[in-house]
Amino acid sequence: MAGLFVTAGTVFCLALVGCQSGNQDTEIGADMKKDQIPLSTSGAPATLTAPQQDALDAFNRGDKKLLGVQTRGVSVPGVDEALLPVLRERYGVALRHTSDVIKNQEDRDGITEVFQYVRQYNGKMAELLSAEL
Repeated sequence: MAGLFVTAGTVFCLALVGCQSGNQDTEIGADMKKDQIPLSTSGAPATLTAPQQDALDAFNRGDKKLLGVQTRGVSVPGVDEALLPVLRERYGVALRHTSDVIKNQEDRDGITEVFQYVRQYNGKMAELLSAEL
């Protein structure tokens, strides 16, 4: 019976991670700031995280898909809910692989890392795509 409660609690926590807003920093997000890449646009210095730079590179290549994570359904974190249906229909969603099996803290951290990456990537891609709408 206790195993059922642990499993239910884990599933609930995983669902919450997938539904979090893209505007929240986590410990992993703070760690990712070490991987920031300086980028100069129109003379103004700017700093992009690695996922944001990846989104900019993909956009410049013509790959304008958002990233999604398969959980119970497809989550597309980091995109304003009002824009998501339009962006999803117009540009599509590519799935980012993650496991939904959590055996230990390393598994939990890996899932959190994937969601943080996708959230930052999609936030930048949505910003770039909004100019086309």
